[in-house]
Amino acid sequence: MHTTHPSLYFWALGDLHYRAQPAWQALHAPRMQEMFEDIQSVWQEEGRPDFCVSPGDLVQTGTPTNYALAIQEIARQMQGIPFYPGIGNHEYHPDSQEDTFHTAAEFSAAWHKPPRYAWTAGEQHEIICIMLDQPYPYGSGERKESKEVIFPAETLHFLDATLQEHESRRALIFAHCPLQDTVLDRDPARNLDDDSQDTFFFVNNSAEVRAILAKHANVTLYISGHTHSGWNSPQLLFTEDLGKHTITHLNLMSPWYTGRHAGARRDPETNELIYVPDKPDTLITFALSIYADKALIRARDHRAHQWLTNWEIPLR
Repeated sequence: MHTTHPSLYFWALGDLHYRAQPAWQALHAPRMQEMFEDIQSVWQEEGRPDFCVSPGDLVQTGTPTNYALAIQEIARQMQGIPFYPGIGNHEYHPDSQEDTFHTAAEFSAAWHKPPRYAWTAGEQHEIICIMLDQPYPYGSGERKESKEVIFPAETLHFLDATLQEHESRRALIFAHCPLQDTVLDRDPARNLDDDSQDTFFFVNNSAEVRAILAKHANVTLYISGHTHSGWNSPQLLFTEDLGKHTITHLNLMSPWYTGRHAGARRDPETNELIYVPDKPDTLITFALSIYADKALIRARDHRAHQWLTNWEIPLR
């Protein structure tokens, strides 16, 4: 841990995908427990964070039972630490062909948060945290998700207006989907990872988002998930110049699974739900400390009980 006390210390968790289905829970619950046990061991050593955040896909599908499970389990593990959820594409998913599509209103009723919102943080409330909403992914009469992720005008206006209102505060942005040309594939020839050059896995109007971010020099970080990127994916952390300032993109790995070809799968012979691990099968979340002049971002592998690396990002 850095010797100087940060103005803000928080943990960011990638796509969690809780599902209240016995076969799913048999595979999922041990990974979540392993992750949280190691996180709590770090908290005992370093102190509790100011909050934890997870920008979307907290549930596999948007059913009430999945929300109830996610809320119960996360509350149990947080032990009173504030938790800020975001909405992802999976929150809209039906659980079966017979199930209805789910809505942002259901997300809000479950978590008591609007789909896009902001809160202040830091010792003197000198930081503004902005959670953006994933757009509804289904067209009229369609049961297959749209291949394009387009932030609607309302989301863009909210981002611009909130940054303007809090221009004296350093800004951290959370969104489910990364911007285009940030996190990349570990092995494009084998299509090992979903990444921000695949249409479904980046914000298709990224140019409009970047134009807003370029206007506001207080923006520091854009933190996203969605891709389930594996460890050592190129540009998992990526800094770019926008306007007269820089912004750093952090793509959160999913502790449920990483890699395009991993996760819960049906055994072709038995039709039983099995777990296909990534190689390496890591279990990683991120601890972030914000100082006056830098951000310290650390990647923790909860399976190995060790820090993998840390990045220091200069802040102007």
